[in-house]
Amino acid sequence: MEDFPTRVADFLESLATRIREMTVDRVARVIKLVTLGLLAITLVTISLIFLLVGIFRILEELIFKACDCSQAMEISYGAVAGLFVLAGALLWSRRTRSKTEDEA
Repeated sequence: MEDFPTRVADFLESLATRIREMTVDRVARVIKLVTLGLLAITLVTISLIFLLVGIFRILEELIFKACDCSQAMEISYGAVAGLFVLAGALLWSRRTRSKTEDEA
């Protein structure tokens, strides 16, 4: 009976630890994953923007040196837009179609 206060204190401590593990630790893990995901999305978006700007600048410089025309930037925008249209058309043609009741 002399170790009863120690056993009660140990039980309460283990109970509090178990409750914290089931609530606060899980939420902290989820918050950490969400934060890292948002950071990764932001970095990827900024990298893609820089990549596109670089592609436009390089293409504009190549076109300007090749034909020495004043509309090199517009031509490079048109070329990259054409590539995006072709990629979109390819993806559109490869999409899966859902069956409707009329087709079944």
